[in-house]
Amino acid sequence: MTGNTNRNWVLARRPEGDDFESALEFHEHGNIPQIRDGQVLVKSLYLSMDAGTRMWMGPRTDAYQPPVVIGTPMAGMMIGEVVESKRADFAVGDRLRTFGHWADYSVADEHSGLFQKLPVEDDIDLPAYLAMGGPNGWTAYVGIADVGKAKAGETVVISAAAGATGSLAGQVARNLGCRVIGLTSREEKCRWLTEELGFDHAINYRQQNLSHELNVLCPDGVDVYFDNVGGQVLDTIMGHMAMYARIAICGLVSQYADTEKRPGPSNFDQLLMKRATVQGFFSPDWFDKCGEIERQLMAWHRDGKFTYNVELVDGLENTLKAYHRLFDGSNKGKVMVRV
Repeated sequence: MTGNTNRNWVLARRPEGDDFESALEFHEHGNIPQIRDGQVLVKSLYLSMDAGTRMWMGPRTDAYQPPVVIGTPMAGMMIGEVVESKRADFAVGDRLRTFGHWADYSVADEHSGLFQKLPVEDDIDLPAYLAMGGPNGWTAYVGIADVGKAKAGETVVISAAAGATGSLAGQVARNLGCRVIGLTSREEKCRWLTEELGFDHAINYRQQNLSHELNVLCPDGVDVYFDNVGGQVLDTIMGHMAMYARIAICGLVSQYADTEKRPGPSNFDQLLMKRATVQGFFSPDWFDKCGEIERQLMAWHRDGKFTYNVELVDGLENTLKAYHRLFDGSNKGKVMVRV
């Protein structure tokens, strides 16, 4: 183990909107946590920046994850190296994908929510296990193949398509033979989706009229909608569904900072008219399948059919600079902090 302090980001108060600087405090002289039997001490290598953690910062208790307790370190997905172990199945030096803290050191065990030793593969970089594999990759695959039940020849629309999960979901749909349309907020992202990731079309919903573009590109309606954002975009898509459409909801980034409930979508009646189905899903629901899913994603990657982009921000102290990229529209692919 190197160093004798544990720097960490502590949630001091609930944030208002995207003002994370007022809510989170950087503590530079914290204690390194002690481990008990059955636990390991993990030194952070990469921290995953995920928009869903914004909801954990809030007070709501009806979400899929309890809120982070005020005065405790901020939690999130990470890749780290075991520096101390009180388990027979983990040795010092093992690499681990787990839930931990925005900190130099975290304690992990099978109760962490995710607790996986990473294989040693010379042709796979460690960040790939968060950018292509891990919850983003699993969510992309399950949302398209299992929840969305996408079939070759169908039209699939992806929101937040240039983000960590959306960019993967579009490639899964493409590999299954679907026609793929991505929604994003910048022209350079539209070009990235179509020219590098193989999307058939991309719509800049900030500069183009989304409803009009869907009428042009999807005259027979949208068969599968992979939703990361909720809000007005979801409402608009509901007005353009094909018969027996499927909507797979994995994120609501446009609503995570809401302090009051929003009214329901005005196009809700179209669920009946189009005999459509809507299903929310979350990665812990299929952790038992993650190995099988990841092998498929890695196989596509080795065959040149599946790629990813990583934006690395160096330094634990710069975590909030990285985190803001998820909400200001500047990220392309996966954002991580290299500790």
